[in-house]
Amino acid sequence: MFATKRLRYATLLLSTGLLFAGCAGESDETLDPETPDDEVIAPELDDDTDEESDTDSENGDAQEEDEDAFAVSQDLELWLPKTENTLFDYEGDGIEYASFTRYPQFAHEDTYQFVEATSGTDVVFVYEYSDDEVRERFVRPETYFRDDVMDTGLSSSQEDHEIILQLPIEMGHSWESPTGSTSEITDVEFEIDTEFGTFEAIEVTRTIDDNDIIYYYAEGIGLVERVSNPGDDEMEITSTLVSRSEDVPEELSLTLFTLDDQGESLNASNVTIELFTNEPIRLALADALRGEAPDTETAAMITEGVDINYMFLGENDIAYADFSVELIEEMNAGAGIESLIIQGLLNTIGGYYNVEDVLLTVDGEPYSSGHLELSEGETWTVDHSNVTWE
Repeated sequence: MFATKRLRYATLLLSTGLLFAGCAGESDETLDPETPDDEVIAPELDDDTDEESDTDSENGDAQEEDEDAFAVSQDLELWLPKTENTLFDYEGDGIEYASFTRYPQFAHEDTYQFVEATSGTDVVFVYEYSDDEVRERFVRPETYFRDDVMDTGLSSSQEDHEIILQLPIEMGHSWESPTGSTSEITDVEFEIDTEFGTFEAIEVTRTIDDNDIIYYYAEGIGLVERVSNPGDDEMEITSTLVSRSEDVPEELSLTLFTLDDQGESLNASNVTIELFTNEPIRLALADALRGEAPDTETAAMITEGVDINYMFLGENDIAYADFSVELIEEMNAGAGIESLIIQGLLNTIGGYYNVEDVLLTVDGEPYSSGHLELSEGETWTVDHSNVTWE
């Protein structure tokens, strides 16, 4: 049986004040008996009018303060911040994959890419920010590599975009996404208790195919809880923020294929590469291939002068990698060693992207060294036939 959880809904209470005005009383003074009957002397007025005006002003200021206290920020980035170098850990209940972590991979002015990792898969998301809404523009499951996907042309597994949050942020505001879902802001002062802390959150309820998912967003944090099928004792699934670790990198596993001591075959060894937000994999991989990264000191495959100009996975399941011309100019190896070095690079890059074909170029041109010659657009194939596995 699935665990149960009672969902609490809070009601937004609005308070108003009543303004009471005093009335001036009649004067106790009598007319002078010597005053002619047709002459009326007005009694002196006190300062009640000024005091009443001051009271009105004070009450108005107090009412404005009350309204400000209930005001909800309309800053989308406050509710969905583009936080960098921070690992978010969510504990799940209801199904095995309800627990997950989130890490921000690339944060730009208008887009925010993060990976959501469960025990079953890694899913990459990209949010796009505009003046009045945040859209989920890209979703790709089974993604165990790290590219700035908005620059690579990869297609999203989601045919249309989902609107995550839209202005105005107020009770009852609703919208429909191109995916076919409808969303509504169902609370703007929901107090939610988590292991990580207590927050006043906005509550967004999304409905698609008669199924509800409720999202709770807190200022400066973002998502603090997600509830699917709320109120269903057998199907309710929750994911709740339990920790947030700042100034930490994302860890990625990588298999390096390097020359053995005799230069006759390749050794395969697993290494961990650490990347902070906005750091591309190509720079860290180049360090590892030079033997300059931790645990790679004896694994040098390229010289210090070699750079990786770009590296990404294409839409056609081909990995693209472009090296600087020093790859050829500073290799200084015979045909046999050169073939092993190139095969080691191909196996490393192809393994990272989990593909069989790699298009390796040098300064944008087909690889051409005198020993090995490729034509325009020709790819190499990953080959493990001459590999010793650790």
